[in-house]
Amino acid sequence: MRNTATMRRVMFTIPPALLESVEALATRLHTSRSNLVRNALESYIADVERQELRQLLKEGYQANAERDLAICKEFAYADYEATMKHVPPCEEAKP
Repeated sequence: MRNTATMRRVMFTIPPALLESVEALATRLHTSRSNLVRNALESYIADVERQELRQLLKEGYQANAERDLAICKEFAYADYEATMKHVPPCEEAKP
């Protein structure tokens, strides 16, 4: 349980149907409305932050795509050489 001395009381409005859903779910989960809303907000914020990070990573990958492809091409022979040296050949599939 969290220390209520560090909590802040806030007031917000929601539609009656949503409030009914919150109350019903809180009852089923044996928790308070405050705890349910707090957990839902924390989860939502984490999801948004994860989506933002994915977008930043995607933009970074796209911005560096040409450079990364050039590096891959430069090391293609080294990759092939390492594979031939360290990966045993596979046997032909028998019918």
